[in-house]
Amino acid sequence: MLRIHRPILLGLLGSVAVTGTLRGQTAPPSHAGSRVVAVVTHDFAFAMPDTLAAGLTTFRLHNEGRQPHHLMLYRMDSGKTLADVARALHAGGAHPGWMHAVGGPNAVPHGAESVGTVLLEPGRYVAFCHVKGPDQVVHFAKGMMKELTVTPAAGPAVAWPAADLTVTLREYTFTWSRPPSRGWHRIAVRNLGRQRHELILSRLAPGKSSRDFIRWMNTQNGPPPVVPWGGATNLPAGGTMLIDVYLEPGRYSTVCRVRDAANGRPHDEHGMYAQFSVP
Repeated sequence: MLRIHRPILLGLLGSVAVTGTLRGQTAPPSHAGSRVVAVVTHDFAFAMPDTLAAGLTTFRLHNEGRQPHHLMLYRMDSGKTLADVARALHAGGAHPGWMHAVGGPNAVPHGAESVGTVLLEPGRYVAFCHVKGPDQVVHFAKGMMKELTVTPAAGPAVAWPAADLTVTLREYTFTWSRPPSRGWHRIAVRNLGRQRHELILSRLAPGKSSRDFIRWMNTQNGPPPVVPWGGATNLPAGGTMLIDVYLEPGRYSTVCRVRDAANGRPHDEHGMYAQFSVP
């Protein structure tokens, strides 16, 4: 189960196979106090509710599109609209200050599921897909955007469920609480940096590296050297979310491509990428 400013993500899976485990395993049961929301992605639209109540919310994104998709959630300041977001995204550059990153489940390929838990506050949100396809067009430009209204919570606040792993994001590193192992994990993704960060989690093809993946994202020449494996979309400084992910034996990549606040370069150009192996 188991990309960012201007992320350049997966277009075609090429020769990298999606395994039965990625498709067939069932995620751990959701926390009793968390609301579970089904999201189905297509080429190029979201099928999901228009209104949700505030609180701890688990999004289970099932990708029925032929291309990889993810769910990037931002809360808008009062008075802003979906049209304002579309203009800001099309303009490029840094996201405006009235767009507040919340996180969301990162990209998976056709037939796979990505699970992420975030804390929603009351307000108006936009959900969009920032994946770029093989035609070099970002999916939100093809209409893959949706407005979401979050109403005040009806009951008491719910505590975050326990995680068995933590990955901490900073300028410009990923730090694990312990080496990831084979099997299911509920991972706390915590941004302790001073600016937005993301976690693009991918399984590497044999003989490939994170640097190969970054080069591919910059050009999309040839088959991708990875299978997208979920992760966390943009988190604000101080933000936290949970992801449920099954790790098969193999080599994995973590990358952040958020544009740097100081010079506008993707964080991977500052060295924010890493690899790990699962025996």
